[in-house]
Amino acid sequence: MPEKMNAVLITSPYNAEVARIDKPRPVKNEILVRVKATALCTWEQRVFVGEKKVPLPLLGGHETVGQICGLGEGVDPREYPLGQDVAVRVIKQCNSCYYCRRGMPNLCVELNTFRLNGPDVFGMGGLGEYICVDRSSIWKFTHAVPLKDRVLTEPLACVLNSLAKTSFQAGDDVLIIGGGVMGQLHVLAAKLQGAFTILSEPNPERRKTAKALGCDLTLDPATQDLKTEIDRLTQGRGANAVINTTAIPAVAEQALGLVGKGGVFVMYSSQHPDAPIRLSPNWVHNTEVVITGAVNPSTASFDQSVRMIDKGIIRPGRLVTAKFGFKDCQQAFEAALNPENYRVMITF
Repeated sequence: MPEKMNAVLITSPYNAEVARIDKPRPVKNEILVRVKATALCTWEQRVFVGEKKVPLPLLGGHETVGQICGLGEGVDPREYPLGQDVAVRVIKQCNSCYYCRRGMPNLCVELNTFRLNGPDVFGMGGLGEYICVDRSSIWKFTHAVPLKDRVLTEPLACVLNSLAKTSFQAGDDVLIIGGGVMGQLHVLAAKLQGAFTILSEPNPERRKTAKALGCDLTLDPATQDLKTEIDRLTQGRGANAVINTTAIPAVAEQALGLVGKGGVFVMYSSQHPDAPIRLSPNWVHNTEVVITGAVNPSTASFDQSVRMIDKGIIRPGRLVTAKFGFKDCQQAFEAALNPENYRVMITF
């Protein structure tokens, strides 16, 4: 009989429960990780509320950290010692498709072909007690880093990939639209890169959080005209980079007009609903503004995220605002939907 483990499954809209499923076993070149914590991304939240349609039950979870507890054939125990704290890059990359071979593994054609955790369970696997991944998907922490910091490795990696799309220099003006957890992480990371950070966010508590994280200027789009304020700040030039972390197309359309000549507009968040926005081709032609997206962490940005957290350069854990044991998974998902929370993590 195969060994069993606990796993948090989304079984139907607004319902999460713990199930006993087969514990995975590492095959050649794989590492077995004892999951310590997984944070609930908006992706899992959209599945939970029924907005994102995937096969159910879902064993989700991709913001995952834990400890090495087993090695497959061909994995050197001196390089991957048992008990080692690690971050897991759960999203798949095949390393052989057109995009992987061009250095864009975050666009891999097999990105959403998750490893099945048994015949009846679909998903990425980070919300189980154990997960098996190829050794190339393991990053080690070499310092005693708090769990709340480590669990945000993957979200921070996504943000670092986003900032890598920009071309701002130290002292440039970077406008971040939206003060949720990803907006706040953009503030933290852009500030470390020397940007003058500006956050547009209608919620006063989120603006207060941004200021506590070192944001240089916060704006309230409900009471302030963003175009007027950005023009005043930049002598009419516009921001060097604008990063939209909201899911609202109308906000994206407005944000485009805040980018200065030669600047970059990053569409960080997916859009719900995915409604078209108006864009002037002549404006793009005359301004040389670059419009780009940012999806998933690249291998390089994941590596950078681990190093920054491991060395204490950045401490994102203050954005983990609620913690639940896996047995309280239903309450954890409900808390994740509360706009007063940034990130909610489930521990095992």
